[in-house]
Amino acid sequence: MFRYLAALLLLACSLAVQAQEKMLFVEYRVVSPKLAPSNAESQARKLWLVGNKYMRFEDVPNPDTNIHGLIIVAEPDIWVIDRKTGKGQHSVDPGPGYSVHFPMLATETSARLKALEFGGELEFFQGNGANELASQVVEGVTCRVLALTLDDRELFLFLRKDGKPFQITVKSDAAEYSIRILKYDSGMQPDLGLFKPPPGMKFD
Repeated sequence: MFRYLAALLLLACSLAVQAQEKMLFVEYRVVSPKLAPSNAESQARKLWLVGNKYMRFEDVPNPDTNIHGLIIVAEPDIWVIDRKTGKGQHSVDPGPGYSVHFPMLATETSARLKALEFGGELEFFQGNGANELASQVVEGVTCRVLALTLDDRELFLFLRKDGKPFQITVKSDAAEYSIRILKYDSGMQPDLGLFKPPPGMKFD
């Protein structure tokens, strides 16, 4: 009886935690002097996250690879899909720990820079000792600005008046680029249907 009650208690706690989790939705694009607005890298991408278990990433069609990528994670299941062909690959995370990670600065080689993820922007900057600069107006948006230097990169976080991130800029001697956040909603009710592969897909 004790084991049965303990199991019910654990289940109830698990369901309570899931009920408290909100879904994060982000639409963003890369901004760089080296990228033309028509370049695939400049187009808007979409990301959905629920806790550290669920992720959906919608890429844009890439004319170089001829792939229209879609990645869905519902730990331990992972689907990598080409929406153009309707085909993909399914794999299972071997564990033992299951945790979704989506580095915002995926092209950087530094592990410390890759620790910056959507949903934890302010915490990342504050945790690395960022300094607050004078407010700036970017594309007509008045922003609070935090700055730090990490692994030979200058990083700047631009926050809207409501505290939502508007842009993260990375500067180095060789290059400068920004992640411009077009939409950011961290309080959505989870829609677990988003974390299932579309019907009709074929998997290896």
